[in-house]
Amino acid sequence: MGTALAGLAGASVGVPAMADPDALLDAEEQAWVARHPVVLFAPERDFPPFSFVDSQGQHRGLSADVLELVQQHTGLKFQPVAAADRSSNIDRLKRREVDLLTSLRPTAEREQFIAFTSAYVSSPAVVLRRRNDHRSGDLAKMGGQRVAVDRNSAAEDFVHGTYPDVITAEVDAAAQGLRDVITGDVDACAVNLATASFIIERDRLGGLHVAGETGYFSTLTLGYRKDWPMLGRVLEKGLAQINDAERAAMIARWIPLSDIAWWQRPEVQRVLGAAAIGTGLLMGGLLLWNRALRRAVAQRTDALQKELAERQRLETRLRTLAEHDPLTGLMNRAALTEALRRSLALAARQKWSVAVVFVDLDKFKAVNDSMGHAAGDELLRQIASRLQGCLRESDLLGRLGGDEFIVVAEALHDGPRNAIELTDKLLMQMKRPFLIGDQSLAMGFSAGIALFPGDGDTPEALIANADAAMYQAKEQGRFRAALFKGSTLPAVEDPT
Repeated sequence: MGTALAGLAGASVGVPAMADPDALLDAEEQAWVARHPVVLFAPERDFPPFSFVDSQGQHRGLSADVLELVQQHTGLKFQPVAAADRSSNIDRLKRREVDLLTSLRPTAEREQFIAFTSAYVSSPAVVLRRRNDHRSGDLAKMGGQRVAVDRNSAAEDFVHGTYPDVITAEVDAAAQGLRDVITGDVDACAVNLATASFIIERDRLGGLHVAGETGYFSTLTLGYRKDWPMLGRVLEKGLAQINDAERAAMIARWIPLSDIAWWQRPEVQRVLGAAAIGTGLLMGGLLLWNRALRRAVAQRTDALQKELAERQRLETRLRTLAEHDPLTGLMNRAALTEALRRSLALAARQKWSVAVVFVDLDKFKAVNDSMGHAAGDELLRQIASRLQGCLRESDLLGRLGGDEFIVVAEALHDGPRNAIELTDKLLMQMKRPFLIGDQSLAMGFSAGIALFPGDGDTPEALIANADAAMYQAKEQGRFRAALFKGSTLPAVEDPT
């Protein structure tokens, strides 16, 4: 069993000098890239090691490094939107809210509305059981057993379709499926081998072993808009530039090689075997006592692991509820205020500027009144996603409530100019219609800008002053922005 990579690398593992896109792309492809300076992509939130969001909120994994290399080779500029689960990301691509998905396996259903590149990685799906569970790992012999599978994955479809007698237990993430095996909530977990290896190493999970192979391989590609065939041509050329040395580097970087426990490795077994011959009589008297002790420890460990897993689930859920807006997943007012407070402290030390941009939607109540609150909620989610797609990874985005959003841009070296450029970019993206159901909505937006230092020294003062500037802009018409200590800026031009 192993993971085959068809094209993987990243700047952090030794990338060669940047290629010349003009030498790689033909004139038609170069013109297309020039007309599409930014390609929005949706990272998958929890699909390690291929795509995940780390503790700093950064998109990481094989797919992140693949995009970095393709970007260098082709001149494409990839810009992430807020990470989500696979099903939500596919819906975003259907609605053309994003242009690219990073870690998809082609299926007949998906190919109806998504185009796919060549595969950049292939890894087998395996069956994992508890180490002391010696039953077969052959899915054909596991009828009536509960097997955890990742919800909305191609592997789930494979198990359902090929082994209908297996009882599938859907989980939101592979890590949960592995923990459910450890705690005995399920009999086994069918999971990508690379994913399982990464999670076991990262989370220090013990007590698992590979019981068998499923016969299914996760062959992952980049999925892109079907109405953009030229994007596919450019992506294919970028993937083809990734060389064997870079692929090998990616295996070492992302696929842990510790899938065999240290005491199971042949060289260790030989040493232990030789030692046992010399000390067998001495150890014999201790074995019975030691076996009973191990059994008691194992039982207690299982109970503690189950309790710890449940506590972690509850703590994560409570932390999420306390810090995030449940509708959009963005930071709420309290969390954003504290994050802004930290940004201001850092800015004071580093002598750089911070911009607070207050973005407000015009006539949102009319949408709720005419189309219903479900449509209004969907509009807010799409706004959040589109705003996120305009930001740098270091920028912050939160929802204050209703139709009010706050953007915090830090590390600005030319505060007013940088803030105006960012706000123009935000408003220009908001001018594109939103697709709610089968209805296209063109909404109006206004923005106000407050800067540190100068417009306030606390989060509360900066947010209030950005709010005041926003109302100044709103008085001048739609798609206007204003500086707190300055004039209203011209309306942004229609995007071409």
